[in-house]
Amino acid sequence: MRRFEYSLLKHLRLPMETVNLISKINEYKGKQDLYIQQAPQILKSLKDVAVIQSTKASNAIEGIFITDKRLKGLMKLKTIPSDRSEGEIAGYRDVLNLVHASHQAIPVNTNVILQLHKELHNYIPAEGGKWKHADNVITEKLPNGQKVIRFQPVSAYETPDAMDSLCNELNERVSKEDVEPLILISVFILDFLSVHPFNDGNGRMARILTLLLLYKHQFEVGRYISLEKVIEDTKEGYYETLRQSSQGWHEGKNDIFPWVNYILSTIVAAYKELESRVGFVQTGKGNKAARIKKYIENKIGFFTKEDIRKACPDVSESTINRVLNELKDKGVVEPTGLGRGAKWKKIQ
Repeated sequence: MRRFEYSLLKHLRLPMETVNLISKINEYKGKQDLYIQQAPQILKSLKDVAVIQSTKASNAIEGIFITDKRLKGLMKLKTIPSDRSEGEIAGYRDVLNLVHASHQAIPVNTNVILQLHKELHNYIPAEGGKWKHADNVITEKLPNGQKVIRFQPVSAYETPDAMDSLCNELNERVSKEDVEPLILISVFILDFLSVHPFNDGNGRMARILTLLLLYKHQFEVGRYISLEKVIEDTKEGYYETLRQSSQGWHEGKNDIFPWVNYILSTIVAAYKELESRVGFVQTGKGNKAARIKKYIENKIGFFTKEDIRKACPDVSESTINRVLNELKDKGVVEPTGLGRGAKWKKIQ
């Protein structure tokens, strides 16, 4: 069985790209309290949107889709899941809300991981909360349609011991505070995915655990900007860097940095998005019309009113319409269609 020796991470030589990403994340982290002080209402609106986006995106990565109308009903607890897909969505919603509300009281150990997995499967027939009962493989579909085995995870027999060892190594380093937290989190998630401890739900559990560990180390961006949505938008990079960093994993000879840099890049992207939504507060340019104009100014290509609503969730429909009409009259933007779904573009 693969041995986990996280004490070796203390002596890791970090590539410059990794160092720069960590530095940038810590720089953004330092601004979190300022955002909370100066823009509490905006952050509350962003948080409401992020929970919905995270639930939708994390399931979409696994090929689980439902309509936006049903999604909103499920998120507001006004809709009862009617099929497996909706049950998967509802389970992720509950576990995500639990992590958001109680991360400080949730330890990372095998019992907790099993309990979270059980909650994830609360609304579907598949039994959660148990390690895989049969060996599984990670496959890849070639352009010609052929499926090939990309990675052979830890066997079902070895999984309980592997997960015990993995969690113990993580907690040992966390207690000693001698490894950069962002490296520790990234490597733990890589190893979790390589063990692949469940018959179903490994990817979603990995994303839940990522958020849990980030929150425990005061990286709060996932509350306001959906990390799962960033991953969904770049899922080719997600799967490719996971493939690269899993080569030689069983022998302990794998290169962790393609995966580590990908994860760090998603965190940087989320923080940049957060800053673009609330960073204006620091310069006093915080009125709602100015934020819409700033969003449009920085936008490349077409955009819709829905894009503006997502970027400025606390801004009313009437304000969005007023600003768009004002900019249209000034010849700054123009619509390319009619109705709520019409696309807009800047006039060069």
